[in-house]
Amino acid sequence: MLGKADRSASFAVAAALGLFFIGGLITTVVPPLVDKSWGRPFENHDPSKGPTGKLRPYTELELKGRAIYVREGCWYCHTQQTRTLVSDTKRSGWRGVESPISTPDEFVYDKPHMFGTKRTGPDLSRVGGKYNTQWHRSHFRNPRDLVPGSVMPPFPWIANNEEDFTAMVAYLQTLGRAKDWRPDKDYER
Repeated sequence: MLGKADRSASFAVAAALGLFFIGGLITTVVPPLVDKSWGRPFENHDPSKGPTGKLRPYTELELKGRAIYVREGCWYCHTQQTRTLVSDTKRSGWRGVESPISTPDEFVYDKPHMFGTKRTGPDLSRVGGKYNTQWHRSHFRNPRDLVPGSVMPPFPWIANNEEDFTAMVAYLQTLGRAKDWRPDKDYER
């Protein structure tokens, strides 16, 4: 059979395409069919810990903030997924504790998904609760005041519009809170 691939370019191309599509099916179609938990929210809510540790649909305010996030193009520079790399789990961590990697169940309410593809700015998958409202306001006004060397442009129209700012912060505060993994209390919403 290998000799036939050496003599026939069309057979080699057909075999390569066939193997490519089989590989694609095995890695993209089969896993959700085998593991049904991917389509369900992660269940780990402890009511005694308040709003953290619970995956829920977005509120109207959070949806408005998400729309602003999309409108302003934030997802062009910021990803929202902690990969399996140690550097990702450390960078997204909190007070010395590595963050958990992102899992499909965290994104069941996201339509469209905002994973992002370019990490010009830091990943935001676990940013919810790390910073208080005043930090976010200062950051939108001039990111370089808080993060020297930042390439993020200022967004004063968000910081100065109370309605948009409140919605944007409400959305950002949801990111990474679906799993209860932080060792200490974080900033309240």
